[in-house]
Amino acid sequence: MIIHILLAAFYIENCISFNILVYSPAFANSHQNFMGHLADTLTDAGHNVTLVVPIADEGRRNVLGIKTTKQVVFIELDEIAKKEIVAVDSSMTSLWTEVATAEDTEKNFFWFTDLMEKTCANVMRSKTLLDELKSKDFDVAIIEPLSVCGLGLFRKLGIEKTILSTSCAHYDFLFPWIGEPNHPSYVPATTSPTNDKMTIRERFENYKYYKYMRDNMEILFDKEEQLYKKYYGDEISTWKELLPSASMYFTNSNPFIDFPRPVIQKTIPIGGISVNMDHILSQKLPKEWDEILDLRPKTMLISFGSMVKSHEMPDNWKSNLLKVIKSLPSVTFIWKYESSDTEWSKNVSNVYFSRWIPQTALLVDNRVSAFLTHGGLGSVNELAHCGKPALMIPIFADQTRNSKMLARHNGSIYLDKHELGNYEVIYSAISSILFDESYNLNAQRLAQIIANQPVKPKDLVIQYTEFVAKHGPFPTMDPYVRNLNFIQKHCLDCFFLYYSSYIISKTAVIISVSIVVFKITNAITSGGCK
Repeated sequence: MIIHILLAAFYIENCISFNILVYSPAFANSHQNFMGHLADTLTDAGHNVTLVVPIADEGRRNVLGIKTTKQVVFIELDEIAKKEIVAVDSSMTSLWTEVATAEDTEKNFFWFTDLMEKTCANVMRSKTLLDELKSKDFDVAIIEPLSVCGLGLFRKLGIEKTILSTSCAHYDFLFPWIGEPNHPSYVPATTSPTNDKMTIRERFENYKYYKYMRDNMEILFDKEEQLYKKYYGDEISTWKELLPSASMYFTNSNPFIDFPRPVIQKTIPIGGISVNMDHILSQKLPKEWDEILDLRPKTMLISFGSMVKSHEMPDNWKSNLLKVIKSLPSVTFIWKYESSDTEWSKNVSNVYFSRWIPQTALLVDNRVSAFLTHGGLGSVNELAHCGKPALMIPIFADQTRNSKMLARHNGSIYLDKHELGNYEVIYSAISSILFDESYNLNAQRLAQIIANQPVKPKDLVIQYTEFVAKHGPFPTMDPYVRNLNFIQKHCLDCFFLYYSSYIISKTAVIISVSIVVFKITNAITSGGCK
């Protein structure tokens, strides 16, 4: 009887459902899909998950990334926001040819920071949001720290247990505020074009990418803080206090793929959570796609993601890519292309255009030989899990870092986007990735490593979220390094004291020896004179 009671108590303890809030603004497919998968992971584990979606871009309101999470709270655009907010896609076309530099960070990301500020203002103006969310009595709240507006909302709702979760491998602009070590000498910044082996010039550029992005985000966070304090009261903590008070920090990083770097105990890598291999392997291709894959010995997918459109690529680049495709008649090319105007390709028979492709179902198919992609982290994780070689041509943001990160494993090739106009370079890269078997073997090896990693990302999300809900928050896990200035943090004062005392002691010895030698010499000389 006692055993039965203990077993029942154990069962109840381990079947507790927590109320979890996931805050995910609708502005970019990859970010929304990542947060949606995170929400579904917790829903599937038996928890009551509410996805709060501030509408930032009306065109992405239905890109939620969820399948099993049913409770969704939309924060609609009010009349002010409808007039102020510019659709994201209108800012994307110029990214094709834009030459990114660290100094241009503010200009290049203005579309984003402006969007987040105006979306935050819209959230604050909502008349019903607080009452609707208070009734749910949340145990834990999760947010991607590209905006701190939600952190102010959490605190107003009285939610003390929070988790940061990034859809990119890491956000180094956060590091000073959460106490995480940053080493730009060998860890590429979020938007940096470098890899981990850098010349002195590249290290300097890498540091600038980190510094300018950090400065830019701090300006945004200050503006959002002013907004949530205006509407919720000055008693709400500053963002510099709210960020480090988070109990955990999930990153969309897989340590077997990413550049190695030191992290604090609160940082939990959950890279690949959005890749459900069981589901991918169970997918059945529609007949039309099956027939296309059977046409030729090899097939290559081409997709540049959802934010920057293929049909907006410069015409000379498209023509050059088409010329390469035509020169490889034994290969079928499937190109995700968002326009029905394909007259420019009418004389090429081995290319098939589609506004949408079943990307994961195609990637896992053995008849697909390679993938030409922009290097979004979602696609990179899918490639790594599916073991498919790739040609990576990044367009903006963290895509260059992602591409070089994967290229380290020798299963992919990285090219600068401006090479799209160079026939010889593109032909050589596509031919290599299709016909050099070493790329396929290396990609397959990485997939095996990931498939057999000791702990699965979904398990980490569930276990750590439940742990925070039961026992958080954890203020003692906040690194004290955040309270140190630059000199103290790097022990420059200690080095000064140590080497000063060392130099003083050595100097004293030299002076003492010199005096003794001088006196002995003087005595000998004086005695000799007598």
